[in-house]
Amino acid sequence: MRTSRYLSWWPSTLTLAVVLYATLYPDPAGVDELPAIPHLDKLIHALMFGGLAGAWAFDYCRTRHLERPPRRVMLSAALVSAALGGLIELLQDAMGLGRGADMLDFAADSIGCVAAFFLAPPAIRAVLRPRQTN
Repeated sequence: MRTSRYLSWWPSTLTLAVVLYATLYPDPAGVDELPAIPHLDKLIHALMFGGLAGAWAFDYCRTRHLERPPRRVMLSAALVSAALGGLIELLQDAMGLGRGADMLDFAADSIGCVAAFFLAPPAIRAVLRPRQTN
């Protein structure tokens, strides 16, 4: 059934929804609510877009019963996530909601995607590896 195929990607869909809300809503967390840690927003960007790349690779493996993503799949997930980060920065500037494009945010998005390229495959393998019973 085709519907169940799309529903099986719910972790990626949920992650994408959170990323879109956090990046395109005018003030999702409230500036005053964030702790006064320098460059915390850059860390959040790296985690969001790296997490998105990892979620896509995880769902790909889960739906195809693979233990770990092939390198081409992980590379594609990282590149698409980074490109989405760039597009979102341009959208923030064009939407006129008080948020502008920030190249450092895009750099943080890309760094998160590079980190996911290396860190997601072993994490996915640890989660999806068949359990051996004694």
